[in-house]
Amino acid sequence: MPQLRQNIVTGEWVVIAPERAKRPTDYIVKRAVRTDAAAECNFCIHGSAYLERLPSFETERVYVIPNKYPAFLEDSKRCSSRSAQIENGFYTVRPSTGGHDVVIIKEHAINLPEFTPEVWHDLNTMIQKRVEYFYTTCNVVSVMPIYNHRNEAGASILHPHAQIFASNVVPNTIGHELHGAKQYFEKNGACVFCDLITHERELSKRIVFESETFIAFTFYAARFPFEIWLLPKGHSSRFEGIDGGKLAAFGEAMRQTLGALDQTLDDPPLNYAIHTLPASVESADHYHWHVEITPRLSTYGGFEIGSGMIIDVMSPEDAAKYLKDSN
Repeated sequence: MPQLRQNIVTGEWVVIAPERAKRPTDYIVKRAVRTDAAAECNFCIHGSAYLERLPSFETERVYVIPNKYPAFLEDSKRCSSRSAQIENGFYTVRPSTGGHDVVIIKEHAINLPEFTPEVWHDLNTMIQKRVEYFYTTCNVVSVMPIYNHRNEAGASILHPHAQIFASNVVPNTIGHELHGAKQYFEKNGACVFCDLITHERELSKRIVFESETFIAFTFYAARFPFEIWLLPKGHSSRFEGIDGGKLAAFGEAMRQTLGALDQTLDDPPLNYAIHTLPASVESADHYHWHVEITPRLSTYGGFEIGSGMIIDVMSPEDAAKYLKDSN
């Protein structure tokens, strides 16, 4: 029987309808052929993008460039107010300022599930540095690092790369999480994410990875088949604040978790996003940074778009079983 499940953090409802589920092999999307570095690849170190790199933000394995077509335009040289305005006496509008980076892996022929610990170290260290940088600039209140893997998940360029969006507003999802987490904290005197980790460890059936410092599980109120949340087990509100040892452990957690998805679904298209506390929020007791990994194996229909209530045809419990069995 289908179930309505509520996101414990945001309060949003989803429908879990496993009777409509497919086998994991039915979700496999034929992958593009990845070749050695091509002369026309702009992101390779012989390409035009490398000439635009930020010299202070480069390592042996990654480099950073400003996005050529930014969603948020860096405005650090003009620190005037960017408050909202009313357009035509009705609509609210403001300039889209902040920043938009591309963090590029130098090696062309490496796939996301194949990232080595060294690549994860350089990538995550660079993301930390750029998040810290953006919080020193004008008008940035929230930063979200993301990775689009494969064309079906929004990657228009095959060469491996992450992106960092720095915005002058708190994104909708982060705002909903902050609101729900604050309400939970005021009612229960505890971080909802910490309680979520405790609950999932007690049940254990949705856990797909666990180490001394990190845990990953298929999310109870999943919006996508095989959606996974990965969190630090100790309370921590800001990704950019974790130290070198925990950063290495985080890289390993990502490597293992994405490896399980690769083994089960043969390198599925996916997005991951790092949710970290906005600079505009001072209190850190109620919020917990985490990563949401969303394989892109289904599309939304009219009900999902019209209602905002997502139907997930793969139960998180079955998804976790498939992921564990693949290892």
